[in-house]
Amino acid sequence: MVETVRNPEGLTDDPDRIPVLLVDDDEEDFIILERIARKIHGNPFQITWEPDVAKAEQLITEGGYQAYLVDYRLGAETGLDLLGKFNLFDRVEPFIIMTGAGDEGLERQAMDLGVSDYLVKGSFDAELLSRVIRYSIQRKAMEAQRIEQLREIGRSKDEFIALASHQLRTPATAVKQYIGMLMDGYVGPLSKGQMEMLTTAYESNERQLAVVNDILRVAQLDLDKVVIKPASKNLHDVVQDVLKDVRPAFDERSQTVHYNRPDYSIHADIDSEYFTMALGNIIENASKYTPPGGAIHLTLEGYSGGSTTIEVRDEGVGIAAEDMDKLFKKFSRIANPLSVEVGGSGLGLYWANQVVELHDGTIQVSSTPGKGSTFLITLPPRR
Repeated sequence: MVETVRNPEGLTDDPDRIPVLLVDDDEEDFIILERIARKIHGNPFQITWEPDVAKAEQLITEGGYQAYLVDYRLGAETGLDLLGKFNLFDRVEPFIIMTGAGDEGLERQAMDLGVSDYLVKGSFDAELLSRVIRYSIQRKAMEAQRIEQLREIGRSKDEFIALASHQLRTPATAVKQYIGMLMDGYVGPLSKGQMEMLTTAYESNERQLAVVNDILRVAQLDLDKVVIKPASKNLHDVVQDVLKDVRPAFDERSQTVHYNRPDYSIHADIDSEYFTMALGNIIENASKYTPPGGAIHLTLEGYSGGSTTIEVRDEGVGIAAEDMDKLFKKFSRIANPLSVEVGGSGLGLYWANQVVELHDGTIQVSSTPGKGSTFLITLPPRR
């Protein structure tokens, strides 16, 4: 017969049987399931019964079973309450909900949580029980295999992008150097027409390098090759450095920068190199999407023992509500009156958001089309 274990201290190591955990606080339900399970041909399952919800949560956390049968009614809470504490989509084992009556709404909720199947008590026999458990295990195994294949494809793609970007950057950098030497007069004076053509070539090459660098940085992130090294930094100094770097863009567009900060120093644990680039990307983005003559407002705030915020507010074209979910996605560019003019790879905000998250921080965005956008970077309290 099918082996059943009541209130076990642990799993029995039996390679000939599939370990299944039954979570049900009603002993009568367990007895009924036990009778049905005895009729399954070939004695394939070792069913462990756990009536205590807290103990069941611990057992699910620890894993070790190949399938889980969970009753919907579990005293003060439901089986869905219990399973809602886990990400079932990431689990390699199937979870099957059992209930006393068919309910389409309950079935949808269960499927939304990642439950593999659904059994109605009193309506299944030994054959159906066996088939549901076996098929659920097989489907989960196939899903896990497919996900791993997709991950491998993703890793191969990222490695290819990283290699291709590196190979593209090397000749583009050499082109930049040689054009620069020509413009600086290393091979003699140039005519006005020659200088104009070289200037155009230089600017085009700069745009190409910017795109290649964006792709390379994102590829390194996706390959988990970016490791931040946080150290205490004065954020006012970081902001000043970024503003100095972006100043040419502000001047070119005749834009004004209003920087507000407290009189006292604000320190945060950041990787200065990566965080500076991320903040620079957001500020430069504010400049790009603010018309000439507009203003960008920066506010730095923080208190001892608390979180730190950097607010970047522009007076630009703004972002429509339906486009908000596109902001931090790779290769996503939102159409607006300035998007064609400013260009870009659609990677900058994705990269900046990932870097802030590596610092355990967040970026929140609010926007009104035609009036501007606000990016709020929040960094956690210092450790």
